[in-house]
Amino acid sequence: MTAALASLVSPARAQAARPLVRRFPRLGALPWLDLGGRPTPLASAPRLAAALGLASLTIKEDGLAGLTYGGSKARKLELWLGDARRRGHRSVLTFGGVGSNHALATAVACRRLGLRCHLGLLHAPGGAHARAHMLGALARGAVLHAAARAHVESPASLTPGESPYVIPMGGTGPLGNVATVDAALELEGTPFDALVVAVGTTGTAAGLFVGLRAAGFEAPVIGVRASGRATANRRRIAAEVQGTVEALRAIEPRFPDVRLDASFVLDDSAAGPRYGQPTPDGLAAAVLARRLDGPIVDPTYTAKALAALVRRAPRLRGRRVLFWNTWDAREVPTGGASIEDLPRRLRGYARG
Repeated sequence: MTAALASLVSPARAQAARPLVRRFPRLGALPWLDLGGRPTPLASAPRLAAALGLASLTIKEDGLAGLTYGGSKARKLELWLGDARRRGHRSVLTFGGVGSNHALATAVACRRLGLRCHLGLLHAPGGAHARAHMLGALARGAVLHAAARAHVESPASLTPGESPYVIPMGGTGPLGNVATVDAALELEGTPFDALVVAVGTTGTAAGLFVGLRAAGFEAPVIGVRASGRATANRRRIAAEVQGTVEALRAIEPRFPDVRLDASFVLDDSAAGPRYGQPTPDGLAAAVLARRLDGPIVDPTYTAKALAALVRRAPRLRGRRVLFWNTWDAREVPTGGASIEDLPRRLRGYARG
């Protein structure tokens, strides 16, 4: 291991800047890695706030977590991959759609850490975004598999005897969610009356809710559903909140016993007809944000969250809103990888 990589994964360094560990030192026992980019910056969008009638609009640019790529997914991977290394695994398997940000972030992080990466890619809209993400992962040595479902046995081409560490789709699960609990504590000292965040596999929203309540924030959290109801629903969010809190309290009994309540609002107004499909309202919100120096958003998730904020603005008039922007707009070079290097069953998505 090079000196630079040893510094990257140093437990002492990984724990030192964690607001969660500073508040609850026993949680330093978790398998933290440091993939860089934290704490992520806050930005102000006064022109967009004025257009919406808000007292202020603060953007948490969480897409910048991860040294080169990853955003909120890189936060979760710091714990998942730390656990993989602690358990002695040399390879990792995770799942996502063909244009999955989580899948690409996993490939990028595994390359940095010297872990073999398997990606089980599921059906989702193809096109330029999917092509860039698949080729970017391929260029980082990831092994891509066309998967029919998010299941450990889906890829049939694992090396005989290989036992990869399995990370849930989207990095959502109690261990990964803890990273977003930590992220919420970066907001200490930041005034806001409501927080808006996109909801996909629910882990980010659940972790933020837990972290905010643990830190004493009482502002409502507005989670905007951006995927199907089977994936993003209140029951699942409540289960993720409960599982995350139980995992934390198993290590640190002083951690508050947070449960989902009416202060979490699940907004179903912006998801659109199917996952991954841009909506007219989302695209219009993205154009408005660009014109008025607002956040850079993606059509799958954060543009829909911004569209919901635009729609809710009359109810939030005169209030201070924090928009949690998970989108990592940084491009990952695809090197010499081409469509023909993809598994045959995935090539059509890259051309679509």
